[in-house]
Amino acid sequence: MTYGTRIKQAREDLRLTQEQLAEQLDVSRQAVSKWEADLSRPTREKLDRLSDILDIPPETWAQIDAELEAVAQPPDASRPWKIATAVLAAACLILAVCLTAALWPKANEDVPLPPEEQRDGEKNGPPAETEPPEEDPAALTDPSEIYPDTLPITLRRDFDFGDQPLGEYDPALVPFLDDPEELQKNELQSFMFGDAANHGPGSNWCHLSIVKTNTRTGERGAAFSDIYLLYAIPDENGNLDYQILFRMAEENHYVNSDPNAVTVEPFFNVLGRDGFKVLITVGASGRWGFYLTQRQDGTPAMMAATTGTSLEADVDEDGVLEIVHMWKNDPAWDIIDTEEGLEGALIYTLSTHSEDFPGALADLRFDPEKGGFVLLSGQDAVLARYALQDRLIVRLPLTDFSSLDYPDAAGTKLTFITGEEVLSDGLDPDELLPYTDAVRITHRQQAYLALQELYNITGLKVDECYCTANEYGVIFSLLPDGFNQRGFFSMDFNSRCGNVDNIPSLHIAWKELDNDWSPLSLADAVRPESRAEGEAETMLWYYGRMKFFNTGEASYVNLGDLWLENGDLYTYFTEDTEYGPALTSITGPYPDGIVNH
Repeated sequence: MTYGTRIKQAREDLRLTQEQLAEQLDVSRQAVSKWEADLSRPTREKLDRLSDILDIPPETWAQIDAELEAVAQPPDASRPWKIATAVLAAACLILAVCLTAALWPKANEDVPLPPEEQRDGEKNGPPAETEPPEEDPAALTDPSEIYPDTLPITLRRDFDFGDQPLGEYDPALVPFLDDPEELQKNELQSFMFGDAANHGPGSNWCHLSIVKTNTRTGERGAAFSDIYLLYAIPDENGNLDYQILFRMAEENHYVNSDPNAVTVEPFFNVLGRDGFKVLITVGASGRWGFYLTQRQDGTPAMMAATTGTSLEADVDEDGVLEIVHMWKNDPAWDIIDTEEGLEGALIYTLSTHSEDFPGALADLRFDPEKGGFVLLSGQDAVLARYALQDRLIVRLPLTDFSSLDYPDAAGTKLTFITGEEVLSDGLDPDELLPYTDAVRITHRQQAYLALQELYNITGLKVDECYCTANEYGVIFSLLPDGFNQRGFFSMDFNSRCGNVDNIPSLHIAWKELDNDWSPLSLADAVRPESRAEGEAETMLWYYGRMKFFNTGEASYVNLGDLWLENGDLYTYFTEDTEYGPALTSITGPYPDGIVNH
């Protein structure tokens, strides 16, 4: 007996379908199918739950393992030969060691060891007995050595995209079509296309209603219902005559237990169209999504349907949103896209299960806020970013950040000032920094990141400013010669942004040269009630607004120190202003609360 046959036997004894079992286990039906076909094996945690759900004694799994092992390994009649072989192997090993020792000097004379294998500066001799350091993929200079230029995808064409065929339905399937009171009683959601205030002839508006019907009770007492989408176009008097558009789901029990099992939300500019997206919970693995639009005659049409988790994002960066969806327990994505002049839509499938998928990208995820398909480091730095281009999923030029990371500062006009008198390193602001191999970033990106953090703290958006930069960070000024005395804002970066000291530091100067106060929004940067509540509460308020430094829950403030519950420490300084105490600098985190400089 195998795992699969035992699971299938127990499931059928309880008269459970694969989908019903999958829902109780929080996996997909395909996963259960693979288990029963012995194409994959449940994890230990899933085996424990299977024992509970299917009433299988826990020791059964160990018995199956023993049976399979016995079949795979028949009684070993060759044990005497194995002993003799082992003795012979040991003798060969001793001989090899002796030969190696005898030939070592000659080998060193003929082939000098490379520098990385020399020990303590010696030019000859055996290498030091040390473990080679683990290679950090993020520290390699050339990312193409790890991350391929393109990812393997499959492509198919959906000629029905935009107006999927829905078929015809017998009105008797929804017996309350002509009963407004009963219809309202069974209605789950309703919404409308067009302007309901103008409902005369030719008004081009349509009312849609999602209802449940044919509700019945299952063997275990759960109520199951069918779900239909109805639509009605008003007549000249504004009366609604509902018709069945299509059946959305069968035997769904979530609509009878979860008030959020059906949701409706509008969408805009998705593949050039506007409409409504209906999401229906169908199982533990995800939800079905129906994208609905409106024809010219006012009747509704289904643009596309999805399974699992669906969202809208500009995957190919053409200014129009595409549809991306994936199943919860299956790391594969479908991307629905259209091309001008091409009928229907193209559907790209990217799956980490593909035999050609690179192992280095096993943790690839889709994150629109990070720019699409990305691989992130433990600190959420982007190691590789992929986008849809020319019907390929291609790796974009690798930089850690994009305008998505600094949305409130991307519009600022920057003028870089160089020269020794302003402590500039003289690099082109768009040149990748040479200070570290682990992060690819430019001074311009550093500047935008710093301005974004300035906005996060103070609410200030700078339209135009001057800046100078070096290996320690970026300094800003509102005047071209303002660096001679002090800039109004500066930031030193940790290793994530190109600084090797690994302790980030942010400084704000509320005055520049002999001018008036810098146009920093002190009113927004200072908590109004800070004077009454004191410095500690003010600093905790600042900390809550600083996403860049937020590495743990704030614990308490004491004499210029901000401690976190994880033991990290920030040091800070404040300055009294007419608005109250304003934060002027913060440095950290210092791991384990130790100030190391």
